[in-house]
Amino acid sequence: MSNLPIEGASCERVRGHLDAYVSGELPEESRREVERHLETCSGCAAELGTLARVRTQLQAAVRATPVPLDLQAKVRRAVKGETSRPRTGLWAVGAAAAVILCAGLLSLWRAKTDPEGAILRKASGRIGAVLNVGLRDHLHCAIFRKYSRQAVAPAEMAAELGPGFADLAPLVQTKLPGDFRIIQGHHCDAGGRPYTHFIISGGGGKIVSLILTRRRPGELLRGGIHQMGVDRFQVVGFESHDYLVYLISDLDAQQNLQWTANLAPTLRAFLAAHTG
Repeated sequence: MSNLPIEGASCERVRGHLDAYVSGELPEESRREVERHLETCSGCAAELGTLARVRTQLQAAVRATPVPLDLQAKVRRAVKGETSRPRTGLWAVGAAAAVILCAGLLSLWRAKTDPEGAILRKASGRIGAVLNVGLRDHLHCAIFRKYSRQAVAPAEMAAELGPGFADLAPLVQTKLPGDFRIIQGHHCDAGGRPYTHFIISGGGGKIVSLILTRRRPGELLRGGIHQMGVDRFQVVGFESHDYLVYLISDLDAQQNLQWTANLAPTLRAFLAAHTG
């Protein structure tokens, strides 16, 4: 790599060389020029810090990934099989492997730094986008946020829910099977959107969310009940009056649908009577 001209050390030019700077690949004069620029430019210094952190996280992820025991033998066989081919073919194989590795590392880094977003990105299509509205709150409030697994007292739950939804908790509880119990009932916020959220626990540690949020323009779940599986979660959603209603759990798909079928009449009747 050629030296950076001293008079050309603009932010754009310096940022274009930061990756090589972090890797220790810049010639001495270019390295000194970058360092002089970083001393007086907080923006480029911040960009360098971010780049260094990402590289460290990716390196840690690679080191933490177990290497298959037979990898060395497979590489040796692949190399022996390629010796009679043109050298350009080997470079093409190496380049393709590098691209695949980088893509995998990027996906792994995204999953570790933004686990909610990594799951939400797995849903696609218009219906998937509307079902993600409920899944976002389930992930944010019931999965990745630390909350007490102890059941909240009915009076405390009623106070959290307020007069509009306090009466819904006992109605839902009567429809729950086995040892499942509502342990949390509250109003919450995820991604700048308000929700009414009941967290239900039972069945040996299963977590179920019943989520209601007012429907916004363009958010349609017409045609009854819609279902999707995303990662280990089953998501069911339907419209009722001005609301989108979701049941999200780590139950199997059939159980999740059965729960929804049992709860839907109660929820629709409640929303018809209590919302305008």
